[in-house]
Amino acid sequence: MPNRNTPLDQMAHMAGELTEVAMVGQAACLRLLAAEMQALAHLMPGALVGADLPHSQTDAEIESDFDNMPV
Repeated sequence: MPNRNTPLDQMAHMAGELTEVAMVGQAACLRLLAAEMQALAHLMPGALVGADLPHSQTDAEIESDFDNMPV
């Protein structure tokens, strides 16, 4: 029966555990980023479409708003 407690095996086991920790951390960061993006999407003008707005702007109305922008 081969010895499974060599320094190389210990390092490989530790590298595997570090990889798992990194993956869990990355998944948590991505979930946080998705939540932030959803929250910001609700703050952006035009995010609410249809029944949520009293009047949905047409493309022409949106374009006309750009004419009033300062240069």
